[in-house]
Amino acid sequence: MVRGIWHEEVDLIVVGGSVGGLAAAVIAADKGCRTIIVERGKELGGGAANDGEAIAAPGTRFQEAAGISDACDRLVGDMLAGGQVDADLARAVAEQGAPVVAWLADRCGVPITLLPGAARGHSVARLHSPGERGGARLIAELVRAATRHARVSVRSGAPVERIVRDESGAVRGVGVRGDRRGAVQALGGRVLLASGGFAADDALVREHCGAVGELPYAGGPGATGDTLRLAGDVGAATRNLGSCLVTPFLATPSHLVVAAPLLDLGAVLVNQTGRRFADGGDLATSVRAQPGHVGYLLFDERVAAAARAADPFFAHVVLPRAGRRGATLEDLAKQLELNAEGLHATADSMTRVEPPWHAIRVTGARWRTLGGLAVDAAARVLNAEGAPIPNLYATGGAAAALGVLPGMDALASLAFARIAALAVARHLAAEDEG
Repeated sequence: MVRGIWHEEVDLIVVGGSVGGLAAAVIAADKGCRTIIVERGKELGGGAANDGEAIAAPGTRFQEAAGISDACDRLVGDMLAGGQVDADLARAVAEQGAPVVAWLADRCGVPITLLPGAARGHSVARLHSPGERGGARLIAELVRAATRHARVSVRSGAPVERIVRDESGAVRGVGVRGDRRGAVQALGGRVLLASGGFAADDALVREHCGAVGELPYAGGPGATGDTLRLAGDVGAATRNLGSCLVTPFLATPSHLVVAAPLLDLGAVLVNQTGRRFADGGDLATSVRAQPGHVGYLLFDERVAAAARAADPFFAHVVLPRAGRRGATLEDLAKQLELNAEGLHATADSMTRVEPPWHAIRVTGARWRTLGGLAVDAAARVLNAEGAPIPNLYATGGAAAALGVLPGMDALASLAFARIAALAVARHLAAEDEG
């Protein structure tokens, strides 16, 4: 790489300490690259700590041990059937599934387990859990691997002000504001954008996603849209900015998203009168329309047991932190200030109930944006003409999502991180040979 006058020069600058950013830094460093993670917040990990972060991956040794036959082609087919997904991107990400999961288990010590059953939209069981604490465990192991690596340095509380290019248009580094006096330092190196999307920015969500902007935000604080501005200043193209994922099941006040399929297992939604109010449609809006803008997931021990078995994160994090339990409906009604008579009327319409009873207070919220920077199968950010911007990569919320199938968000983030990190390592090797 052509060197300039920099405060510091490295081989890879990772903008954003997300799961993808952390993984890319460790992978690149293991290949001999000097790496800096630049994070505007004080904590690493992005918004993953409050999610289960299951990873959809085909052809893993965990599937093989469970007697499950799967392949990249099968996952690509599921992705294409699930919506408008670029086939080349789908294949590039699917091919990274098995090596990414193996790397997390073997290099980082993440306790990977294969979740039972085929999740919604998947034709086979392929969701891999990073442990009972979900994203929190994944973050902990990646942070440990990154912060203990001799070739990785971390700068937190350091917002990136701009991306620096040379006369040819190639990215050469970033300008970072990190000290108390507000001085901007120039860091030289190839750049991976790994920060969040823009779901936390009310104005951007209203601009691109319309009425979704009226819903509260459920994710991490880093999804402020900074990446769009930074990359837009160097001519980056975007995809699907009008797509935003919402949830009707943001548990309050724990701020955890209830992703376990409780309604499919037999739970019902009730309001403060104890009456059932929704069976389908736009549940997020329906919940927000209830008194207090909240609803309650009501379910018995049979449903709770099934959900625990299907989702370790629900069993060990969501239900203990967000759920209420009552031996009787009167107990539950008293805890949540619900109408006991209404609860009894709702319970009478349910079948095969097995006390004790459980309930989780939820509201409708926006979860994450699906649109982002346009990237190719090599994780390179594209310009308006569809050509890659030299030395600029993106992953995680910074890049446009590949559909909404469960586990694909985590897989795409880790897959593009690995692709970008290995590409930078190859460039470094070629430069050393030259």
